[in-house]
Order: sequence, then C-alpha cells, then structure tokens
Amino acid sequence: MNESIRVQHCRQYCTRCNQLIFEYYASPDGHFGLANFAEGAQSEGSHGGRKVRCGKCGARYRLLERLNGMGEPAERI
Repeated sequence: MNESIRVQHCRQYCTRCNQLIFEYYASPDGHFGLANFAEGAQSEGSHGGRKVRCGKCGARYRLLERLNGMGEPAERI
C-alpha cells in the first residue's frame, strides 16, 4: 500500500478571548496530536481527563479523544 496520509497543522483558540491555546496536528480520520502549548496555557489531568486552561482569561477546556463534528479538539467546560 502506497497511500500518503494527509496531516493538517491547526491551532486552537480560546472561545472567550480568542487567545491561542495550543497547536495540533489533525488527520482526516479525526485523530489529533498536540504540537505545543502557547505560552501561559496550562495542561492538567491524566490521559482520559486531560484539561487545558487559557493563559489569558483562565477559561478551561477538556481535550477530546478525537476531533468533534466541528473539527475542534477541545470543548469549553
């Protein structure tokens, strides 16, 4: 099999203040991996319940297992 997998480099912004929270790589099948966190963003929790906090306004997000229907890797909590 000689298929090339397309992976897209994306950014996740805070829905409250539009601050960059983290960068990630997304594949067409909905899986994603974190590239890096923006300065000030915090990560906490185990693999099953990973959470990220915006460094500017403090809004909290839960990292999903896969991209949701809107193509986002996190939901605000």
